[in-house]
Amino acid sequence: MDSVLKQRVVTGAVLIVAVFLGVLFLPSNYFAIASLIVLVSMGGWEWARLVALDSATQSLFVVGLLIVALSAYFIDNLRWVFIVAGVLWWVAALVLLAIYEQGTYLYKNYPWLLRLAGFLVLVPAWIALITLHQHYPLLVLYLIFLVAITDSGAYFMGKAFGRNKLAPELSPGKTREGMFGGVAGALIWSILGAWFFDLAATDWLYFILLSLVVAFISVSGDLFESLIKREAGQKDSGNILPGHGGILDRVDGLIATLPIFTLGIFWGAVQL
Repeated sequence: MDSVLKQRVVTGAVLIVAVFLGVLFLPSNYFAIASLIVLVSMGGWEWARLVALDSATQSLFVVGLLIVALSAYFIDNLRWVFIVAGVLWWVAALVLLAIYEQGTYLYKNYPWLLRLAGFLVLVPAWIALITLHQHYPLLVLYLIFLVAITDSGAYFMGKAFGRNKLAPELSPGKTREGMFGGVAGALIWSILGAWFFDLAATDWLYFILLSLVVAFISVSGDLFESLIKREAGQKDSGNILPGHGGILDRVDGLIATLPIFTLGIFWGAVQL
């Protein structure tokens, strides 16, 4: 096993254990603090670096994220405002991804676009995460595995059968065949999830369809982070995770899906 692969395996194993312990055993208030540090503070710092803020402004950017996130956390009515805003953002992001072309100057001429996006991505994702955890921690693990299975299915199917590029301007390695493989994996996982949660017959179809939508959106999260890194001329969002890059490199699909999955669970009144 080469050193890079060994780093990836060790880091991955530590992350899996930390996530399991955090989700299942931390009380919701402590989980909120831990995830705030990782997702909003550390993820926000990486985002600020990618959108070309200097070190002083990076600090202000992270402080701003924390103030907005904590305001939404402590003011109940704001929670759903931010979750809905996150959903709407990812609908708009689909358009941005579809029209993206290398060499254009949209984001260089209007740098505030990607900076504002940090607030519309990270804050709603964190608010949705803690709302979901307070409701039912196992749903957090279900979502994490749903995104991971979608990503793994897309990778292996793309390697084996990939021919048609999904988004060559953003991520040349991703293929349409890979995406279909990822969604197929998500379908199997969603059926197992509906069985595990012992859902009512009327909730099965809704839960599976919601999971498939989430699987599709997770690909968008990955592609949007690729857009930001491409604009910044960076391979990774950071280097805090040996062999894996930065925090955003590991949670790009998850942060896109959290608002949509959480809103879908509560709006659909899924009985767990």
